[in-house]
Amino acid sequence: MRPSLALTRSQFRALVGLAFAFAGILAGLSLILLPTLPGAPPASPPTLSANPPDTEPAATPASPEGSSALTLASQATATVAPTAGAGLIATQPIVRETDAPPRASPSALPIWTATLAATLPVTPIASATAGLSLTPANPSRALPAGWPQTFPELTASKLSVHVVRNEDPQVMQMVRQAHPRLIKAVDDVGWLAEVKQVSPGTIIIGRFTDVKSDTLEEWTETKDPQTAAREYVAAHLERYRRNPAVDFWEGWNEFSAVPPESWVWFARFEAERACLMQAHGLRAAVGGFPPGTPEYGEMALFAPALEAAHRCGGIFTLHEGVMPIIGCGVSATDPEVRIPGAPDFPGVAVGYMTVRYRYWYEGFLKPRGVGDLPLVISELALGGFVEDSPCNGPGGADWKSFQKWWVQQGVAATGPEAYMKVLAWYDQLMREDPYVLGATIFTAGAISPELNWNDFDVHEVLPLLTDHLLQSR
Repeated sequence: MRPSLALTRSQFRALVGLAFAFAGILAGLSLILLPTLPGAPPASPPTLSANPPDTEPAATPASPEGSSALTLASQATATVAPTAGAGLIATQPIVRETDAPPRASPSALPIWTATLAATLPVTPIASATAGLSLTPANPSRALPAGWPQTFPELTASKLSVHVVRNEDPQVMQMVRQAHPRLIKAVDDVGWLAEVKQVSPGTIIIGRFTDVKSDTLEEWTETKDPQTAAREYVAAHLERYRRNPAVDFWEGWNEFSAVPPESWVWFARFEAERACLMQAHGLRAAVGGFPPGTPEYGEMALFAPALEAAHRCGGIFTLHEGVMPIIGCGVSATDPEVRIPGAPDFPGVAVGYMTVRYRYWYEGFLKPRGVGDLPLVISELALGGFVEDSPCNGPGGADWKSFQKWWVQQGVAATGPEAYMKVLAWYDQLMREDPYVLGATIFTAGAISPELNWNDFDVHEVLPLLTDHLLQSR
């Protein structure tokens, strides 16, 4: 015989009292843990200000021309979501001071809500917020509400340019006339303030190529990834703040690794960097992988970093190669264009090089509920060919190597016109995917011989690209 489970009235009242006490403890913990959330600034007085402790912060003027429309505002609100059956726990204004000019209005901000998770999912990302699930209160996340429709001057095309140095006046001419959806610059970023002034809706991606950016391989063996991310952000923070027109900052360029543990390390590094950037009022672009990488199994190891970018207002960037033969190398049924280990995605055309990004979204991001993470192909170039593929054409290291062959094949009357047709095909593919913000063609502004990118420079293509953007309305 089982013992009786009935409760006396006094026992029942005691249990109810314990339940209310436990609910109060949970509410208190929520208020304590809230300041540690990735994507939410600390509730205590800010420590990011450039002002000395004995200096009064300057009054906040109106946003100057050249400021980003996508970066964090100087004030935000952190909200703890109510638990079932409870009222609002807390809402507290968070004032953030920086040494950069004032940024966007609060309407462009993603406001994050934190709720205690019923179960604790196991992920390879170590965080001070383990046990908390983060849910965006603003579905626009990294972008202003309604973008790009709220900027009717923007082209409908998703093509633009990657700029290594602003020494080609045709770049700004394209911006003024055609208003591209995005643009990217490396190192030479001061001129981007003019881009934001004449085309406020254009999304700007920036990157620095100093020693810390490109010789980081030893970090995977010598540094904890979270510590490395903090050092990386701190090393670049002042330069980021001096260039508020940049909406998203890339970090490590074209990371490539073989051992799985290196991918786990990089995922932790990028996850930490994305949320640190948001805490500083900035935005991160994570990834930056070279064309044709990573392999399908390695994508799974990096996916947690993309979830962190989704939480912390970041975007995803990749580099891709476009095949020189229009329509070749992309298929929903041909197994020859699939990457090893990838499943079939019925009705979805994929490619080994071109639109390889779809493996990420169909295989990992959409199933994880983050399929709306914005993607930018931050370097798009002809190349990255597959061995023995009929899609390679005659082969070559850059688009200029194909000019004569394209003309012989009747693609167009000139090499630049032929390349523009190939790029327009890629544009059409991107426009099938709403999560793709666009692609920046590698590269413009490489006129000076010392840059060593002259064979890739698209000076002759820029007038044709401008026309393409103007016609895409």
